[in-house]
Amino acid sequence: MFSNGSGVLCALRWLSYTAPRIGDAPPRLLTSDPDTRPVTYAPGNNEKLDPRAAIAGATDPATGDWMSGIFDRGSWVEAHPGWARTVVTGRARLGGIPVGVIAVEVSTVMLNVPADPGMPDSSERIVPQAGQVWFPDSALKTAQAMEEFDLEGLPLFILANWRGFSGGQRDLFEGVLQAGSLIVDNLRTYRQPVVMYVPPGCELRGGAWVVVDSQINCRQVESYADPAARGGVLEPEGVVEIKFRTPDLKEAMHRLDPVIKKLKAEGAGDAAVRAREDALMPVYLQVALSFAQMHDTPARMLAKGVLQGVVPWRHARAFFAARLRRRLAEAALLRHIASADGAVDAEEAVLMLRSWFASSQVAGHGSSTNGGSGRVAGVELAGDHGSLWQDDKAFMGWVESASGAARIAMELKSLRQKAAARAVRELTATAEGTDGLVKGLEQAVKANPSLMLQLRSLINA
Repeated sequence: MFSNGSGVLCALRWLSYTAPRIGDAPPRLLTSDPDTRPVTYAPGNNEKLDPRAAIAGATDPATGDWMSGIFDRGSWVEAHPGWARTVVTGRARLGGIPVGVIAVEVSTVMLNVPADPGMPDSSERIVPQAGQVWFPDSALKTAQAMEEFDLEGLPLFILANWRGFSGGQRDLFEGVLQAGSLIVDNLRTYRQPVVMYVPPGCELRGGAWVVVDSQINCRQVESYADPAARGGVLEPEGVVEIKFRTPDLKEAMHRLDPVIKKLKAEGAGDAAVRAREDALMPVYLQVALSFAQMHDTPARMLAKGVLQGVVPWRHARAFFAARLRRRLAEAALLRHIASADGAVDAEEAVLMLRSWFASSQVAGHGSSTNGGSGRVAGVELAGDHGSLWQDDKAFMGWVESASGAARIAMELKSLRQKAAARAVRELTATAEGTDGLVKGLEQAVKANPSLMLQLRSLINA
């Protein structure tokens, strides 16, 4: 039971993460935690990332100093902490903007399965669940969290650190595949900005990569990784087992090793060659493993186009706070374009907005809005690195400036006028449409007499 009004305070805190009306932008609250501060918590050597410390920060047990996480201090509220504990879900704020967060537990947890009262011979079971793995309950928790956050209009941050799905027979019977499909479906229909970020020392493998890939919803999902993160459908050991089998390695030895070439040239027996192969095999396996590991790096993922950028963990808060503000502002402008002219599709709206921004920068030579590069140190982005369109500071400077707001208002007005003119042409194409247009104008003039003056000025013009 809640006492002393704590229940009311808890409800008010939950409500503070939701917009006052459906469809409105998430409410941004003032915060004393600077957007540009570094993230000081980081896993130590041979230590796995603590998801809650990465989100909300933690106290250093050795010194007692505060180590900050990626989100605003004191804003983290975990949801369902006792259920499906291999996944951590909840709400937090980034630069005062509420977001939904999904992270991964790295340690093994114990699942308590109570006895079935309908089966007298059943008993309580304690089932260990490994960290970094989706089980039926944790996959369902992930999918339901996505659905809730989307309904609340919250941007989504996924701190990814999965090695895949559990594949036991019991897991299949309990619906791990169905829960994984539900993750894909909820991500596909997510209507808010989504950031999938692989923190340092973390990895994304196998089927886990498939269900959070940015191609599922390329308009909303952006993927990033720390330089020390790793990712790939197969782990390096698995790649070596498939791509660099023993016959392949022996073939490389015969092609590259001068000793084997000399033994073969001198007509040495097969036993001497096999002895040399056995001696070289551990070295060649290690080289093959190192080669496979090179393909797991964020630099390679960026080159392949599966990441939008490489973001160092220390600078992740500054980058994602600026990126989130920009994406929310851009989404709001795209909604205004869609409401001004319903015939403009999503891709056309983006190109239109980009042309407005680019022409304003050319007209003003970028001096009034850019004010210097807004790039965060150490961040490497895919695509056109020199494009102002990727500079979040420049874009927000344009949107929030008087000249930018005036340009946007002028372009939206022009879009409404074109949409209205197109509607009039379509109505006057038939006699019924013309009659309906005339009757509609009569009713509009009765409701707003000043409209007649505007119509006369148009006719005289």
